[in-house]
Amino acid sequence: MHRARAPFAPPATLVAALLAVSGCSGGGETAARTPSPTPSGLVHYTPATGSAAPAASPPPTTPKECVQTAGMSVEQLTDYLKQLRSTSGNYQSKGLTLDSSGLNFTPEDIKRPCEAVTVKLAHYWVDLKKTHEANVVSGARYEYSYALIGAASHPAGPQDGRVPDTAPPGSSACRGTISVAYLGEDIPLRSLPYDLKLVDGTAPVPVTVVGDGVLSAIYVSPPHPDSC
Repeated sequence: MHRARAPFAPPATLVAALLAVSGCSGGGETAARTPSPTPSGLVHYTPATGSAAPAASPPPTTPKECVQTAGMSVEQLTDYLKQLRSTSGNYQSKGLTLDSSGLNFTPEDIKRPCEAVTVKLAHYWVDLKKTHEANVVSGARYEYSYALIGAASHPAGPQDGRVPDTAPPGSSACRGTISVAYLGEDIPLRSLPYDLKLVDGTAPVPVTVVGDGVLSAIYVSPPHPDSC
């Protein structure tokens, strides 16, 4: 005949041990949540989402002003280009100039054309002939005559820079050149300078050419006019 067994009761010392272990595990979880210091002693911090200040947005770009030239008449475009200053901003500086390298386009930003402008450019030979030798009383005197080399239209702009294929032909013995930038009708020979001052040098000098559409004109002398 079997006897009924009494329920098992753990000793008091075992219960105390289990309670102690349970208390240690709670402390272990708290320790696990504490960030471990880095070797430098600082704790890496990651800010909560939304706590960082928003990055400053760049200021809006102010659009540069430009001038619509497509509908201008020859007179209007001539006046506009004559008054267009260069990026230097100096008084009477020109945004469209003519020099020994040809047409140079460097207008200021606020009034530059929105599109390329078409400019005509004509080159002329200046043939020299000495008519009077220099003496103690007066200098040498010359006669000169003009002959058209060629004329063509060239787009200038809207980007800055030199317009290709616009440099005047090189001067030679007893032969210089005149170059004229203009709009509208072609320049007749009678409009070229009648009082041209000949110089001993090949640096371009500005000259006056008669015409409503004339923008700029330069003269390049022969290297040694005294020998002509």
